[in-house]
Amino acid sequence: MKSIYGFTNLEIARLLRKVAAAYTILGENRFRVLAYESAATAIEHATSEAKDLWDDGKLEDIPGVGKNIADHLDELFRTGKVGHFEVVLKKMPPAMFNLLDLPGFGPKKAHKLVIELGINDPHNAINELKKAAKQHQIASLKNFGEKSEKDILEGIRLYELGQVKENRMSLVFADQLAEDLISYLKENAGEEILKIEKLGSLRRRVSTIGDVDLAIATRKPEEVLKIFTGYPRKKQIIERGPTGASLLISSGRQVDLRVCSPEDWGSMLQYFTGSKQHNIHLREWARQGGNSLSEYGIKSLKNGMIKQFSEEDIFYKYLGMEWIPPEIREDTGEIEAALGKKLPKLVELKEIRGDLQTHSNYNVEPSHDLGADTMESMLQVAKDLNYEYLAFSEHNPSVSNHSEEQIINILTARLAYIEHLRKSTNSIHILNLLEVDIDTKGILNLPKGAELLLDGCLASIHSNFNLGREEMTKRVIKGLSHPLVRIFAHPTGRLLGTREGYELDWETIFRFLLDNDKAIEINAYPNRLDLPDTLVREAIKRGVKLSLGTDAHNKEDLNLMRFGVSVARRGWSQASDIINTWDYDKILLWLKKRVRG
Repeated sequence: MKSIYGFTNLEIARLLRKVAAAYTILGENRFRVLAYESAATAIEHATSEAKDLWDDGKLEDIPGVGKNIADHLDELFRTGKVGHFEVVLKKMPPAMFNLLDLPGFGPKKAHKLVIELGINDPHNAINELKKAAKQHQIASLKNFGEKSEKDILEGIRLYELGQVKENRMSLVFADQLAEDLISYLKENAGEEILKIEKLGSLRRRVSTIGDVDLAIATRKPEEVLKIFTGYPRKKQIIERGPTGASLLISSGRQVDLRVCSPEDWGSMLQYFTGSKQHNIHLREWARQGGNSLSEYGIKSLKNGMIKQFSEEDIFYKYLGMEWIPPEIREDTGEIEAALGKKLPKLVELKEIRGDLQTHSNYNVEPSHDLGADTMESMLQVAKDLNYEYLAFSEHNPSVSNHSEEQIINILTARLAYIEHLRKSTNSIHILNLLEVDIDTKGILNLPKGAELLLDGCLASIHSNFNLGREEMTKRVIKGLSHPLVRIFAHPTGRLLGTREGYELDWETIFRFLLDNDKAIEINAYPNRLDLPDTLVREAIKRGVKLSLGTDAHNKEDLNLMRFGVSVARRGWSQASDIINTWDYDKILLWLKKRVRG
């Protein structure tokens, strides 16, 4: 069944948080409140749309989404509303929920203020609160006072500056922001920094990031924090304390730094890496052994003694398990696997031997954009990356502007040029591929004879994204059935933050790929990171081969491979799951295999 209601993950997370806030005011069991808050966080950070998981009957696969919440979401997708939620939310003053967007505001505080101040218009709630604070109407309220009033005005100011957490950034953008800050800190506080690391969703390599969090081990925290708060790109110091500080920087993003002693490094690193669901599960396991966990170490519930951990792997070992790579700390079975010493050896960037989707500026008069750089310059970068091979996969020549004979002539000339490069480039092998559109009828417009001019093809969707699930699946399967096609490229068609992916019957897609020995791509381009990690794991479970491609349109883009590897690792991929880890002879032989589905 397909939902006609296009709720995004952020919209669903916001709805669940509103219900959690209402439950708090109504005095519901705190575990019920926590369940809704955990589900909201899990859905907000999920790398697949909840609606797509609902289509596949897999809502409960999202950590923190139990049967009760899954049933409510089922109703939401079927009808566009949840009757139970409407009953609960009607008991609350609507303006209360708008105040929850302000820093430092919880449900009880927001509820009390809208009631006491008579704030009724949700669309103007923050402005009304600001007006009341400036007129000193809050200081006189019970349990508030002048300091609370000043704090509220400061929170509104920060909100107006852009300190909101819903506007997530791409992994690539966040990573560069963190690297710039790390470079600044090392340059200016290098002697005082014993260790430095990214934290939170950035360390776990989630596809979209909220704030950037960093950690530093040091003997001189005050000096490090002073240098951090002096960051030239800061716009505002949000807060500063003895163990950390937060900045609003010129890009409008928030960056947080936590400092600790070297003795606490392992505990702090584990605690603030998350995810929330992973840490909750880990705490439950520790409690069974008579321990509690915190950023300071592992505390014995029997004698109150705290054991410190300077390294994260020792922390996990103390709990009786293997060290768990940050990318898979999402409470999806990693703790059980670590306890049983059954964690996979995740693929590493150094194991990747080549890039299987790139676009040069060789003009094949394509249906889509050309790359910006020459094949020669891209080959040089690939050599610098220690690749064994590089695939050029320009978009297919425009079918509407060329006859079949003209397309053959273009591909013949391109092959001749590649052969020339092959003879003059001894250090790196070239794979002669093409990225071909699957049209609305599932046809790949490749003329007869193209098979003699190419090592293989990638097939992808670039138009008409709004077909139904069944129709789109048939379209894709028909396109992938072409004997030249070896790889299904950027398979969901999503553009992070811009376009939701189209709907496919993944069970049917995976079965077809496996039966016909074809691969599915993890596209490393920043706004794609497609196949999403949850589907990567499903593909691996079914034995489907994975391909990595940067979709590079200039030579600098070739450095994006690490982000594709991050997605692969989050999907529990090992080197044996990815064809880019094969040597040139093996990959060429596989590409030239002609399979008609």
